[in-house]
Amino acid sequence: MNMATVQSAQIESLCMKLRVLSVETRLRMLSLLAERNLCVGALACQLGVTQGAVSQHFKILREAGLVIAERDGYYVHYRVDEQAVADLQEELDRGLEQIRRGRTSEEPGSETPDVQCRRRKESVCARRKSKTVAGRGTT
Repeated sequence: MNMATVQSAQIESLCMKLRVLSVETRLRMLSLLAERNLCVGALACQLGVTQGAVSQHFKILREAGLVIAERDGYYVHYRVDEQAVADLQEELDRGLEQIRRGRTSEEPGSETPDVQCRRRKESVCARRKSKTVAGRGTT
């Protein structure tokens, strides 16, 4: 598996988790669960939403690996998976650091399309600009 495939899989995984966290109710749930373990009913009361809505959000949070369910008799108490949250934070930090530094590939000797264009002494921007300028001259 090459670096581009690995990076693409990492980006997909990160995007999925960020989509999960982009919903305000889920963030509120995680915030409440960070304080203590809670069941669906308790969270529904605190958030002012139905138990069904909380259950659906929990399903998504479980699939993302961000919460852990523990059965206690008839009740299921949920808690934040602290290791998963720490891993997500590290993954996000690494990705943002790469973007900040402008590095998209760690593989030695790999070239981005931009580098390949510069080697051919042409760029996509220059080609587009020349077509635009040529189009203006014919009017």
